[in-house]
Formats: sequence, C-alpha cells, structure tokens
Amino acid sequence: MDNNTEEKKGRALTAEEEKEFREGGALYEMDQNSQGWQIIKKMLETLAFHSWVDPRECENEKDFVWREVNAFHAANNAKELLETIQKSISKTDYLAKLKSGEIKTRSMKI
Repeated sequence: MDNNTEEKKGRALTAEEEKEFREGGALYEMDQNSQGWQIIKKMLETLAFHSWVDPRECENEKDFVWREVNAFHAANNAKELLETIQKSISKTDYLAKLKSGEIKTRSMKI
C-alpha cells in the first residue's frame, strides 16, 4: 500500500443504527423524489409557521382562545413532525459517514 493512500475503514452499525439508517434513507428519498410529499411538506410548513386565528370569525373571547390554543397545538405538531423527519435524515448522513470510515470513533475510557 502506498504511503499517500489512506484506507478508510468504517465500523459496522448496530442493529438499531441500521434500522435508523434505513428509515432515514427512506425519508431522504421521499423528501427528494416525491412530488406528493413536497405538497404535504408545504402544507405542514404553512400550518407550522403561518397559522393564526381570525378574531372576526369568533363569536366571543372564549371561542377565540379555544381556536387559538388549537391552532397553536396544530402548528406545533406540524413543526415537530418536520423537525423529526429532518433529524432522521441528518442522522442517516452521520451513520453513512461512520459506516464508510469518514468519521472515526474511539472507545471511551472509563
């Protein structure tokens, strides 16, 4: 082997990491290649970041507060779903780098 050539040797993923790797890969493929997902993603982003209650449509203050609380929870759920999908995709990228040896890990000394 040439001194200028460095062989990258990754580590095997655990069963749990393999599962996360496959799931994240599937979510990445969906995010990149599914027109239907792009429509749903846009709907979730709109719900998460552009939702508000029109007070003119409310009968009274109690109705307004009820709608506002529900809108907040719906927006928060949409935001959390989008974040969870992105975290899974990011974790898959990290696991791919571990597997390929691009990221080195060492055993912890206790």
